[in-house]
Amino acid sequence: MRITVICAAALLLASGCAGAAEPPRVASIPMAASSADTPLTPESAATAFRTWTVNDDLARASADGLLAQSWSEDSQLGVGAAEFRAAAAAGKTPVRHGYGKPALWVPRLTGYPQWFVASVERDGSRVLMAFIRKNPDARFRLSIAVTPGKGVKLPKVPVDEEGYAALVDSADQQGLLTSPGAVASLQAAVADEGPGSFSARVLKGGPYTTGLFSAHEKAAQKAAKDGLRRTSTFTVPVQPVFALRTSDGSALVLYPLTSDTTTARKDASDTAPLPLPKEFAHLMPLGGGVSREIEATETHEIGSLQFAAVVPAYKGGDERPKAAVIAHGGGVTRINSS
Repeated sequence: MRITVICAAALLLASGCAGAAEPPRVASIPMAASSADTPLTPESAATAFRTWTVNDDLARASADGLLAQSWSEDSQLGVGAAEFRAAAAAGKTPVRHGYGKPALWVPRLTGYPQWFVASVERDGSRVLMAFIRKNPDARFRLSIAVTPGKGVKLPKVPVDEEGYAALVDSADQQGLLTSPGAVASLQAAVADEGPGSFSARVLKGGPYTTGLFSAHEKAAQKAAKDGLRRTSTFTVPVQPVFALRTSDGSALVLYPLTSDTTTARKDASDTAPLPLPKEFAHLMPLGGGVSREIEATETHEIGSLQFAAVVPAYKGGDERPKAAVIAHGGGVTRINSS
């Protein structure tokens, strides 16, 4: 049973990727991305990263959510919108970030979509960021941004003499425990079903797997005492998966998940308003942001979640390693009700 739960001056460009703790100064106008059919190279990826940081900083400094959205893609669209909405509800501007010099992992790709991953210090903490350009007329946009868990040592992603990292196809299981494209489904199953899930045989327990199950079990038990039924499900959205070969033959995979946490009255005849967690009040429909209750039969806390995992190398044998989810990002991005 499943019960749980982004034309500036050259100086600004330089400061946008410097290692200083302070965020870069704001450009007076956003930097436009070229619509030319530019090949993906380590150099073009570096330009794309710098361009993105300048525009993201401008969006944050001016609290321009539409500008931020124009530099976001996939699950990051919801994540970014929720962040800007939370800042507006609090009467603040979104937090501005300072970035260090990134390590860019750029696969050899001849068609579209083009993508690359940046491993970079942001405000003193390491973050993995996947950028994607879906067609020749598009710009590189941020798709996923995840922060490694406390104490996690990131795997090494080697690059060749021309600066390229090795791509792992999302459906390729050769030499791996499982295919990169299967990781999200495995995680969703463990988060839904707990340590007893069959998928737990190939996925390590931890805060982003069995920990999600435990947290939502506790939340459901607490809700039950208040006459509420609280359930959660995790599903895999139809969005890109980014996988790169590590130095030991494993695969580093960045991918999204979607969560849906439903709250309803146990007694269907009880028409009292449903409680809404205060941290999500700014996501209330129709411009809410103060009330912690909502007139509805049931509410849905929809989450756009982002993760990174390591799928270990495996060539057969009795000793099977387990995949591990090592980084996370995202959160609840909207509230639906009925």
